[in-house]
Amino acid sequence: MARMAREKIKIKKIDNVTARQVTFSKRRRGLIKKAEELSVLCDAEVALIIFSATGKLFEFSSSRVSLLDNKSKWEKKKKKERKTLELGAAYM
Repeated sequence: MARMAREKIKIKKIDNVTARQVTFSKRRRGLIKKAEELSVLCDAEVALIIFSATGKLFEFSSSRVSLLDNKSKWEKKKKKERKTLELGAAYM
């Protein structure tokens, strides 16, 4: 028996406010689930920040550390890598 292929959804703003809110809620949950799966399967640190159309904040962090702590840790790491690259270039 042949399987019916799903029809592609055109990506555009949903005009109906209620339908838009329902879609946002479902897709937000799905996105957070995918972020969690990525963290577990790949042993990766994942941080996700989402703002709704009304400005409400939703966040996910794979570690117990807050997103702000993750951001500062990332910035420090980025700065350290930048210094390492600069030193490496000096010896070439």
